[in-house]
Amino acid sequence: MRRQPRSEVTRRKLVDATIDLINEIGYPAAGLADIVERAGLTKGALYYHFDSKEALATVIIEEGMVLFHNIFQSAPDSKHRAFESLIVGTFTTADLFATNGTVRAGVKLLRTFAGFNPTAKLSYLSFVEQITGDIKRAAAEGDLRQDTDPTDLANTVVAWTLGAELLSSSVSDGHDFRDRLARQWRVLMPAIAAEESLDAYQAFVVTASATQSNLVEAPRTDPHRELR
Repeated sequence: MRRQPRSEVTRRKLVDATIDLINEIGYPAAGLADIVERAGLTKGALYYHFDSKEALATVIIEEGMVLFHNIFQSAPDSKHRAFESLIVGTFTTADLFATNGTVRAGVKLLRTFAGFNPTAKLSYLSFVEQITGDIKRAAAEGDLRQDTDPTDLANTVVAWTLGAELLSSSVSDGHDFRDRLARQWRVLMPAIAAEESLDAYQAFVVTASATQSNLVEAPRTDPHRELR
């Protein structure tokens, strides 16, 4: 049964309040009382929509990962090669982290629930799968070394993208995320780029790292609803 508009608004307030608290004080410190106070609602309203704090967290993970995946789904186009789109996608994630609280909270929750929350596990696996597809297309276009294993490289890209975000948020409040990604691409590039493409892609990393995405903090909506 489709939720009524007022019910949708209430649910949205609870999710948004949780996102704000996670980004401000962290998931462990954000109690249910804090969430309902921030949302201006009652615990009864919360339990009507969510049976636990983890259920709220799971929704935020799902919403954050939809936005995260959309970056890589929208990056490829007819004007760019697959490897270019992958590189641009990683830098765009840095801008997404800087502008979107849902994504920041979602990734924090991925780390909190890693290993025992099915949604968190699926999010990691689906991200690797998506990047693997991008890498296979780049290999088919001849831009990668022939001995490059797409799955191994995809796991590497996902690991160091999320790792760079963790280090950046820990030591510079996220301000050097793009620079960390650029340094990692420069280190990795000689091991994965086809010899005839190496110089061009090293130069492309410099250009891509200096090109800011046109992402701004937008009013929050349910990304699943937008995709339907």
